[in-house]
This record gives sequence, structure tokens and C-alpha cells, in this order.
Amino acid sequence: MARLLVALPVILVAVVQSKEIPEPSDLAFVLSENEFEDYLDFWLEHKSEVNQLSTAFSKTEGGCTLGVNEDFGQPQPVYLNNNTYLTPTGATGKVNLFSGEQVTIACPGPNRFILHPNITASVATATAVCVNSDLVSGAGWLNGSGAFSGLTCSSHPTHEARATNETCYNNNLVIRVGFTVEDIFYPLYWSCFDERRLEVLYVWYEQNPHNAVHQTGINRPNFAAGTFYPGVPVNDMYKKDQQKATLTNLVGSDLADKYLTTRQYLARGHLAAKTDFIYASGQRASFYFINAAPQWQPFNAGNWNLLEQKLRARIGNAGYNTVVYTGTFGVTQLRDENDRFVDIYLYTDENNNPQIPVPLYFYKVVYDADRRLGTAFVSINNPYYTESEVRALTFCTDRCRNNSAFSWLNWKPDHIDIGYSFCCTIDDFRRTVPHLPPFTVTDLLS
Repeated sequence: MARLLVALPVILVAVVQSKEIPEPSDLAFVLSENEFEDYLDFWLEHKSEVNQLSTAFSKTEGGCTLGVNEDFGQPQPVYLNNNTYLTPTGATGKVNLFSGEQVTIACPGPNRFILHPNITASVATATAVCVNSDLVSGAGWLNGSGAFSGLTCSSHPTHEARATNETCYNNNLVIRVGFTVEDIFYPLYWSCFDERRLEVLYVWYEQNPHNAVHQTGINRPNFAAGTFYPGVPVNDMYKKDQQKATLTNLVGSDLADKYLTTRQYLARGHLAAKTDFIYASGQRASFYFINAAPQWQPFNAGNWNLLEQKLRARIGNAGYNTVVYTGTFGVTQLRDENDRFVDIYLYTDENNNPQIPVPLYFYKVVYDADRRLGTAFVSINNPYYTESEVRALTFCTDRCRNNSAFSWLNWKPDHIDIGYSFCCTIDDFRRTVPHLPPFTVTDLLS
């Protein structure tokens, strides 16, 4: 309902003018952080419904076919198939199972158990067997056959962010995020985290054609710090009053008022987008601060959001099987009252060490190992740089500009206020940003 109330005035204008509902990025300066996220959810749900109406769909004969946005109940379990997360067939948004094929249904976490109208036993993990259409059976816990959509959890499954013994760039900590089912941890994504600076260098995860269709209408949880920000009220650092106090200390009160406006302020910017994950369980697991960094809100809603949406669709349409490395580099600067550039951080510890930097660059490096194709997409996170300053900060030849192979991207790269943007070859990118592990690339992924 909240999404509809926020979107309604915009929808009415669009209808009166006989236009489509506006792209979310078109409203980067109209909506606040929460309003934008509500509108984005609504817009994605609307697009999903339109696509369903235009796509012929029939149930698989002799098996089960489950629609990502039709046949999965809430609060949603974790679904496993062949020792990994259950996935749709290609970019169809439909999960196809053979008759007799098994899916593990799990509700991990304390005091959580599976619910269904036909339930006969209280269990947290069980095996559902495809019967046909959208019907499954469950020996010992389900009475007869029941609709797959009736399977829910008593509460949302518990996801975990776990430190590992692995290291990433410059001996920083690797954290993995996912779910534990019957003592086995199933990761969704990994984070390379600098514990000293409280800085997320990058996050990585798989992005394949089956990610092209994701569930819509999923309620957003609060961001969680896990155990990785000890003693730091990280969520408070994003509150507007605290941002004002932080910037006042760095640049002076008058300039803080100039930089922080009703629309230009720092938001909690996802690295791996919520909608890069198919199911509600994975989307909710994306809300960790080790998967976020400070973004100016119109940047978050502008070219960064456009890149998220367009890249996911492109991977689905082209059939790429990729790993996405999405991260941050450098520290953005603002001029102080003495007209000097100062680095912007959200927090300073008791020893006066700056932490939680506001990044200068955000990037997504997309790599298809089978094809040895890769491209780095980069955006500058500062609406107050001049045109000459952002051009000087562009550290590679822009491979997307005037290149028809990237016509699908359709971002607004010259708009500084929503993120001046460019594309690099992987080799060019590495010359400035040293984060990535080694891999071989022979050409651009377009």
C-alpha cells in the first residue's frame, strides 16, 4: 500500500499524458531515499505484470512449473535443489521440475518451522516432491498433495554474515552471506571488507540469465551491521541530522547546509542490489552494511540504478554467465570554508581515525569466464564536482560512449548530479583500481 500511495501522483500524471509510468531514474530528484525505493519496487512489480501478460505460459506436462512471482509464498522458505539454490530455467522466471524431483524446503533460524494448510508435522527442513503442475507431496510431514505456494515459514528465515579465514585485496577480510541448512552453509555473496577503515572494498556474486526475473513486492528490512562495526552506530551515521553534524565538522556549517539539501544527501547504497537476487530470502539477506556504502541519493536513484536494471536484463537477454564484482574506490572530497578539498568520512573513532569513507568511485566489473569477456562500469559519486574535475577523474577511455554494442545501457553518463559515468576495459580499470583477483579477459562484455 505504501508503494502505491507514493507512486499514485506520478502514475496519474503519466496516465493523463498518455505516457508509460516513468522510469525510476527519472524521479531521482523527486523522491526521497525511502520513497524512491518504494517507487522502484512498485515499478518493477508493474513491469513484471506487463511482461507476464505478454508472455504465453503453460504448465509443464508431466512435471511442475512454478512462477517466481506466482507460486512462492511468504514468509518465504529457502529453496534448495541439487545442493544449491533453486533457480528458474534461463531468463523465463519459471522453475521447471520433473515429476518426482525433490526440492528442500527450509526455514533456518531459532523457533522457525514450515507452514502449510496440509502440514502434519512441525519441521524446519523437509523434502518436497514434485507431483504435477504446482502440486507437491511430502512424506511424513505433508498430508497428500498440496500447492507449492502454500509452503511458508513461521517467520522469515535467518540469514548470516560470517567472517572467513580467507583474505582479499591487501589482506582484508572476506565475509560470506547466506543461509545454514542442516549444518551446511549456502553462500549468496561475498564481501571484501577493510576492518580498520570500516570500508567495503567490493562484493562479488554470480549473475546469470536466471537472475533476470526476480520476485517483486518484497518488504525491505532494516540494514544490519552484524559483528563487523563494533561499537559504531553505523545506521545513525546515515541520519540526516548526523550527516549535518559530520559535514559541519569537516567543511563548516554554511557549506554543510549547501551540500546537504532535501534531495542531495547520503543514502545507504547497495553494492549487490536487492533485486540481483531472485527470491525474497536472498533479497532480505542483501541488507547488510558490508554490502553498502554512502551514495548521494540522486546518484543511487540515477545512473547507479539504471546500471543495475539494464545490466541484469542484458545478462538475461544475452545468456551470459557472469561473476559481478561491485565495489568502491577512493574518497570523495568537498571544498571547505577555506576553499580546500577535504576527504569525507561518516565516522571518526576515539583515536581520531576516519572511518566509513564516502567513496569517490562506485564500480561494477562484469566477467564471463567461459567467454573471457569483461567490462568495468564506473560512476563518480559526487554531485558537486565541475565538468572539468570529473573529466580529470575519468581514468580510462570510455568504451561505452558512442558504441552501439552498449546501446542497451541507456544511462546518462554526462549528468554529474546523478553520477558522471564511463566504461573501461578490465586492463585499464586495473591500472587504477587494484582490487580484483586475477582473471583473463580477451574482449569487452557488451
